[in-house]
Amino acid sequence: MGSLATQVALLAENRERFLRYAFILQFIASIPFLWFATTTGKQHAHLLLKGTNTTGIIVSVIPVQFFGGSNSSSSSTTSYQAVVSFSARGDQFRFQEWKGTRIAPSLGARVRVIYDPSNPEIAMVDRGFLNFLPWAPCAVIGGLLFLAAVKGFVALFFHK
Repeated sequence: MGSLATQVALLAENRERFLRYAFILQFIASIPFLWFATTTGKQHAHLLLKGTNTTGIIVSVIPVQFFGGSNSSSSSTTSYQAVVSFSARGDQFRFQEWKGTRIAPSLGARVRVIYDPSNPEIAMVDRGFLNFLPWAPCAVIGGLLFLAAVKGFVALFFHK
């Protein structure tokens, strides 16, 4: 037990030195958050910033089975993904919404659609604040970690 006490004492004595290089861990921790936010939210952010709204109709529902647990044959969950049709620039477009729901959407139901006016094949169902999940919280966490790492890096070189 004495060695643990000496390790704690060593950390306490060298606290400033350890914290001086904490920016390296903050930078490493920011990478997965920013990568995930970029890969999952790039298209959604583009549509939210430059997209146009219209109304679409659910024309099909696709059930998707998810198997999980230790015994995958006994544990499964079904999610339903809607196929939405909408018109833009005089043409009809269809897309499959990747965000599934546990309850099957009604065929013929009208939904709000956000699409790219320059390429209407890129579209998504407008879900309000849920449009920002899961990528936006990860972008905020990764951004804050990255800014803290930059601050620590700058402080290391410009510290007295």
